[in-house]
Amino acid sequence: MEQRGACLSLSKVISSCNGGSELKTLEKQIQPDDPAAVYFTTGSTGTPKAVVHSHAALVESSISVSEIHAHSNDSKPGCHHCVVQMYQVSFEALFAPMLTLGDRLVLPESVDIETFLYTLEKESCTSTVIYPPYAFEIANLAERHDFSSLKLALVGGNIVPQPVLDKLKKVLTPNIQNTFGMTEALLLTYHSPGDPSDGRIQTIGRPFPHSEIKLTDENFRTVPINTEGEICVRGPNVFQFYLGEEDTTSTVKSHTGWFKTGDFGKMLDDGRILHLGRKDDSIMKNVSKIYPVEIEKHIIGHSKVKLCQAVAVPDDKFINEICLCLVLRPEVKCTEEEIMEILKTNLDERRVPKYVLFFDSFPTAGSGKISRKKVAEMATERLKK
Repeated sequence: MEQRGACLSLSKVISSCNGGSELKTLEKQIQPDDPAAVYFTTGSTGTPKAVVHSHAALVESSISVSEIHAHSNDSKPGCHHCVVQMYQVSFEALFAPMLTLGDRLVLPESVDIETFLYTLEKESCTSTVIYPPYAFEIANLAERHDFSSLKLALVGGNIVPQPVLDKLKKVLTPNIQNTFGMTEALLLTYHSPGDPSDGRIQTIGRPFPHSEIKLTDENFRTVPINTEGEICVRGPNVFQFYLGEEDTTSTVKSHTGWFKTGDFGKMLDDGRILHLGRKDDSIMKNVSKIYPVEIEKHIIGHSKVKLCQAVAVPDDKFINEICLCLVLRPEVKCTEEEIMEILKTNLDERRVPKYVLFFDSFPTAGSGKISRKKVAEMATERLKK
C-alpha cells in the first residue's frame, strides 16, 4: 500500500519495529485461538457482560468486512464513514477497510444525525453503517442531501422495519444491505454481488464461508428449510467465553462450539436467512408466538409515527395481550382509531393489539437501542392506572 499524505503504510509501520524483529517474536508466541480482545455488551438484560474474542475472530471478521467494501467499490480505495457513535462499531468493522483497502475513516464532529448526514455528503463517502436506533431519523432527513457518491450502506444490530429500509434505499443508495452479527458473534452473513437488491433488505443474507449457521428447535435439533427456529452459529468469529462467567457461557454455547444467539429466523431454499426477531421479544398470546416486527412493519412507515414498539402486557386474567406503543413525530396529532384502522386492515385478528398507547419518548439501553423490556414495563404501569 503506497503512502498517502501524512499516513504511513502498514508495511512501513511494521518495518519500523526494530526491523520487524519484535513482531516476528510475537508471531511465534501468539496463537490464533489466544484471547485478543474483550468487548463489553449490555445486551437485552441491561447487565454488562465481558465478551472475549480470539485473534482468529478479529482476522476473519476483518477479512469479511473488507470483502463487502471491496465488492461495493470495485476494489478501489474509497472513503469509509463511521456510524453516528463510534463505540457502537466493533474494532475490526471500523478499521479493517483502512488497513486492507486503504480507505479513509471520516468522523463527524458530533453525534447528531444532521451532522452525520452533512459529513457523509461533504466528504463524498462511499460507505456507511446504520444502526436501528437512527434508521428512521436518517431515512426522513436524508432527502435534503446528495448522496450520489454512496455505494454501500450496511444495516445491522437489530431488525429495521421494511418500510424504513425501502426509504433508505431511495434516499441513500440502492445498495442497502441487511447484515447479522452481534458482540458475541462478529459479522456472520453477507449478500453476494448477484443477489437482487430487494433480497438484500428482505433477508440478512447467507453465512460467510468461515461461518456455520443452523436453525434449531427448543431441543437444539436442526429444523427443516423454511421452518422457524433459533439461529445458532459456529466458527472462528464466535466468542470464546464471558470473562468470569463460565456458567453463563455454558448456557448459550455448546461443547461443540455452537452459540445460541437468541434470535429466531428461517433458512430459505437458496440458503439466505429471514430474521424474525429476538426470542425474548416474542409475544406468546394463547398458543401463538407473535413477533413484534409482524405488527410494527405496518405502522413505522406512517407519516405521523416516529417510533413504535409492540410489547406484551398482562390482561385481567394475566394472559398476554399486545400493546402497541408509539412516539409521534413532532407537532402532529394522531388517534388510537387511526392506528387501529390500519392494523385491522393489514393483520389477522390474533395479531391486532388490544391497546395503543402514546409516549413522548422510549427508554434506551447503554448501546443506544430501545429497551423493549422497559417500554413494556411503562405500558403495564400506564394500563394499571
